[in-house]
Amino acid sequence: SDELSFPINNFVPNEADLHFQGVASVSPTGVLQLTSQKNGQPLEYSVGRALYSAPVRIWDSTTGRVASFSTSFTFVVQKAARLTSDGLAFFLAPPDSQIPSGDVSKYLGLFNNSNSESSNQIVAVEFDTFFNHNYDPWDPNYRHIGIDVNGIDSIKTVQWDYINGGVAFATITYLAPNKTLIASLVYPSSETSFIVAASVDLKEILPEWVRVGFSAATGAPAAAETHDVRSWSFTSTFEANSPAVDHNVHIARYTA
Repeated sequence: SDELSFPINNFVPNEADLHFQGVASVSPTGVLQLTSQKNGQPLEYSVGRALYSAPVRIWDSTTGRVASFSTSFTFVVQKAARLTSDGLAFFLAPPDSQIPSGDVSKYLGLFNNSNSESSNQIVAVEFDTFFNHNYDPWDPNYRHIGIDVNGIDSIKTVQWDYINGGVAFATITYLAPNKTLIASLVYPSSETSFIVAASVDLKEILPEWVRVGFSAATGAPAAAETHDVRSWSFTSTFEANSPAVDHNVHIARYTA
């Protein structure tokens, strides 16, 4: 089938449905750990990615149709010291995509300082915990959720009041008929929510088939953090009248 749907309520070590890159692994307790930890403490300068093994058809070259999709996941970011870095992202990329070479921590394991261009064929939603404004002019001066197209310079952002150790519920939806990508995040523990949306033409950016997954990176020792994904579901469809996810309902579900 051209359409893909899966739920992962609990990851298992050596998960057959996942393709691991870098240091990403699944813990004995069923948590997808994207970056390195030792005795529960984050390690500096680590990068990891985990992609779903089965490729996803995002558009059909024969019919011109473009898929809609929705993905939901829960994750926790836990810092070890006063500062945090660098964050994680959900992304879509060519099936053979690999972690770039060079310094990739501030690029969340998706890009490097020489490959932020259209040839990347990457669309991502970043959850950025470190503002690099002192030396990286593209970053806003606050933690943020951003929509990225072929580079780390987000085309749209919203401030993210990150909660250290808090369980975040994220939903990302692409509505093919109006080419809109929407991301929302909720912290049920504090009844806080964030939402960002942008116009993105996946057919113009991505190859026909992609893989979907997560990427994360840590920075210096004084700012390292964990990036743990606890559950994940994904559904894509070519149905013209596929039901849209109402992100306000998603938010209300956890903040009511």
